[in-house]
Amino acid sequence: MENGLFDIPDYDNIEDESFPPLPPPHSPGQGGQGDGNPFENGDEDGDVSKLADVPAAKRKGVRRPQPKLDSHRLTSERGLPALRTLFDNVHFKGKGHEAEDLRLLMHKMENWAHRLYPKLQFEDFIDKVERLGNKKEVQTCLKRIRLDMPLTHEDFTGGKG
Repeated sequence: MENGLFDIPDYDNIEDESFPPLPPPHSPGQGGQGDGNPFENGDEDGDVSKLADVPAAKRKGVRRPQPKLDSHRLTSERGLPALRTLFDNVHFKGKGHEAEDLRLLMHKMENWAHRLYPKLQFEDFIDKVERLGNKKEVQTCLKRIRLDMPLTHEDFTGGKG
C-alpha cells in the first residue's frame, strides 16, 4: 500500500529456513542457570527453562464457614417458630380433597425446609430434624410453641429460663 501500513513480507518467496533442533528435555532436579530468569534460553547444557523448579502457587481463598443444621438453627426465628405463621394464608379444602390438601401441606413444608437449610434434600432434612428433636433445646422450643409462650433468644442460649 502507499503509506506502508500493510507491509507484510511475502512468506511464499522466503528460502528454506533452517531452525536449530530443540534441546532435550531436562529433569526438574538438574542444575540450572545463574540469574534465575525462567524465560531465558539455557546455556550449553541444554536447559531451556526453569519453570519446573518454580513452586506452584498455593491457592489461598477466603474462608466462608458453611452454616450447619443444628439445634440452634432449628430453634432460630426462621426454624420451628416460623411454622406458627407458615400456614396463615393456606385454606385446606377438606373432605374429598385430602390428596390435594396433603400436596399443599408438603409443598409448604418443603419451602420452609429449603429456606432454613437449602443444601439438604427434603428427605435428608426430615431425617436430620428427627435426630435433632431429641435435643433438650429443641424440645423446650416445641413445648413453648405448643403452650403459646413467648420465644426469646435468651431461652435458647441458656440465659433466663
